[in-house]
Amino acid sequence: MRYKISLKKLQTIISKTCFENEGTPYEKSCWLHLKNRFLNCEEFWKYFIVPQTKRIDPTVQDSYERIGFRAGIHEEIVGITSFHYSTFVNSTYAHECLQGSRPSSFMDFYVHLTSACDLAEKFLIQIYLLTFKCRNQKSEILEQLPKERFLAMAEKWYDKNYSKIYDYYLKKGRVFSLRLPTRTHVLDEYFEEEPDAWKQYKQLSQKIREYRNAMLHDVQIMGVLNSDNVLLVPKKEKIHHYQRWHANNKVRQHLEKYKDDFIEPRGQMASDSEHIESLLNDLWRKPIEDMKKLFFEEKNKLLLKKCNIKLT
Repeated sequence: MRYKISLKKLQTIISKTCFENEGTPYEKSCWLHLKNRFLNCEEFWKYFIVPQTKRIDPTVQDSYERIGFRAGIHEEIVGITSFHYSTFVNSTYAHECLQGSRPSSFMDFYVHLTSACDLAEKFLIQIYLLTFKCRNQKSEILEQLPKERFLAMAEKWYDKNYSKIYDYYLKKGRVFSLRLPTRTHVLDEYFEEEPDAWKQYKQLSQKIREYRNAMLHDVQIMGVLNSDNVLLVPKKEKIHHYQRWHANNKVRQHLEKYKDDFIEPRGQMASDSEHIESLLNDLWRKPIEDMKKLFFEEKNKLLLKKCNIKLT
């Protein structure tokens, strides 16, 4: 049997709910890292995740039990929630690395920031697919793509990547796979009417991924010391020039010539964290708008069924 609650009562509960009073222990303690730039993370949680949990059930008073899902919540809804929470967690882990002093903190920061981006994109795609199901619509990129458009994507991939296959094979012992359409293609479609934030996010997240990969899958990046004995590392945009130690040796001898290619690590980390959080905040507006409309305005039958709730 579906959980019954009046729309007015649910909206009242939501208005009084925040991470600080109803979040998980980790959300309560770490929200301060994100609240200045990623406020929409909490906004989505309030309007879409809270109603799926026992937080809306007045008979449940135990704080640990209240954060759990109500009975009958569809696995698709649980999956969306898991991606959302994991994006939050990895974003805050990046902050902890920013404040850390271990030698590995720099690399760990980019590992977690990249994970936050990957999980955010998976979350956004799941929301997009859910909206299609609820409205009985189809995604052109996933279900109705004309052969001509698919071949155009393949041609673009060929122009960008085919010349790199030989070197990649020598280095990795395998060729990289061709995946079409990609996650990016799907989200291009989702944000078609709001392209600016998505375009900025794509550019930055790609640079962050490339930087992470350079540290995680290649030789140790060697920094250089400036005249004040401060360690500098290659900028994201320049990392491909300095993945081999002989290149860094040249820099040590002529730092003034190459100084614009290098940056103090924490300065770059702080800038990347702030920028990604602000862009994710902008991207989160669309799933918030979509879910509010489906759940509260349209009272979409399929969505309410997946959420095991009846609004009275």
